[in-house]
Amino acid sequence: MIDCAPVATPMDENLVLEPNRESSGSEDRKRYQRAVGSLMYLMLCTRPDIAYAVSQLSRFAANPSEKHHTALKRLLRYLKGTSDYGLVIDTQGQLDILTGYTDANWGRDSDRRSTGGYVFTFAGTAISWKSKRQATVALSSCEAEYIAECEAAKEAIWLQRLLCQLRVDCSQSNTPRPVNILGDNRGALALAKNPIFHARTKHVDIRYHFVREKVEERLIKMEWIAGGLNLADGLTKPLTKTKFESFRRMLGLRRIDE
Repeated sequence: MIDCAPVATPMDENLVLEPNRESSGSEDRKRYQRAVGSLMYLMLCTRPDIAYAVSQLSRFAANPSEKHHTALKRLLRYLKGTSDYGLVIDTQGQLDILTGYTDANWGRDSDRRSTGGYVFTFAGTAISWKSKRQATVALSSCEAEYIAECEAAKEAIWLQRLLCQLRVDCSQSNTPRPVNILGDNRGALALAKNPIFHARTKHVDIRYHFVREKVEERLIKMEWIAGGLNLADGLTKPLTKTKFESFRRMLGLRRIDE
């Protein structure tokens, strides 16, 4: 792929990958798995812009089809054109603000599972991110977003404690400041803030109510943000070129020689 033609986005915005109904060859399978493993390393270290694509491709590593190989090659073509991109922290900006974004794409996958994602920024640059298929089938977009909020809340508590130990993001009393987590689903935000909705959430696994507990303890603050400004949107579905470039820019990804 060294001489491949670059593309502007890592994944076609209309693509929905499905399980392979036939058995793939062992060599094709091993080649696919090696490539996905390398991409996983890259995504975890410095490239949150490919998190959704890698998450999707890795689900079919046990038995990839030609369609999966084609999607993998497209991702490599995207990386060909952005190999000099990296996360750049602006030292002239505010170095003491931790902000989280969370989102979920309800039932987009072929098995009707939802994909949830979060990203946390510090000094305007992504420092922690995740794109993952949810373990259970959500019965509504509100529930899918609420589950994603829970995952983001757990990461927020960990980052909050880390930064406080480094004496970076603490109040004068040396206690952690509440972390702002922004989401674009008003129903899920209401669930996190108000226990009166209990009757509507009896079917939701109790572990996802962790987020409500942390809101009550004032360790996190759940706030609404317009969908177009939600940084986690690109971690839950493929985006068009214009939206993807905006998403990448907001992550703090740019050419490292700029």
